[in-house]
Amino acid sequence: MMLPQWLLLLFLLFSFLFLLTRLSPTKYNLLDLKEVCIRNQDCQTGCCRRVPDICESHCAEKGSEGSLCQTLAFFGQYRQCPCLQNLTCVYWKSEKWSAIAYGRCEKIGRQKLAKKMFF
Repeated sequence: MMLPQWLLLLFLLFSFLFLLTRLSPTKYNLLDLKEVCIRNQDCQTGCCRRVPDICESHCAEKGSEGSLCQTLAFFGQYRQCPCLQNLTCVYWKSEKWSAIAYGRCEKIGRQKLAKKMFF
């Protein structure tokens, strides 16, 4: 029994579309730690860290207390990941270059922050 040509073409078209949707990355398909990335939005942690010695970028964890940090991304990547949510990137004024600053992650209490702002 032979199938009509249009039915066979229709089947091939739907098969191709099915495979195309399964293979294409979606916005929910985020990369794990140490996987190669292109920009911060590719990673689950939100940090695509460029290693200075090699020409690769990998997904990395955000900075914990005392670790190096960076305030802004440069071309969608970091040299040092920003701090975790409850920490702040503290840097010396001399360490600030343009809008990008490098510092260390520290926990700052509300009183310390208010004192620093007003005095």
